[in-house]
Amino acid sequence: MSNFIKPSIHAFLVCDTIIIDSLTGKKSIIGAFTHLWAKTFPCQHPQVGVYFSLTDAEGKYAFEIQLVYLDKDQMVGKGSLPPIEIHNRLATHDFGVNIPYLVFPGPGKYEFRLYADSNFITQKDFQVIQQQPHSQPEESP
Repeated sequence: MSNFIKPSIHAFLVCDTIIIDSLTGKKSIIGAFTHLWAKTFPCQHPQVGVYFSLTDAEGKYAFEIQLVYLDKDQMVGKGSLPPIEIHNRLATHDFGVNIPYLVFPGPGKYEFRLYADSNFITQKDFQVIQQQPHSQPEESP
């Protein structure tokens, strides 16, 4: 194994989308969430964004994010970034990845896992919850 330096994570957020300003490089986190509701399964979601901020990194990194359905130990999606060279361990770097067209096979616990060069860095779990149909209230006379 090479001299892999594991970054320290400051933030790891799940949202609907990440917008990256083309002039400033600033990331806008749109629709942050900790769980999803779905009426039926499998449930299709047009896109999920993942934002992470890190420091204490040095060298070349290829970041990958995997989405795993923990109840079935099944990978249901992934996204990656082009390799990046980080020179200053004291600097903070932030990244945004949009993962298009995800299908959630069923309700339960899911987890986003962040890897750098196939080395596990951190994870963020969230729930996908079966939405119950609302019963119609009885009319009063």
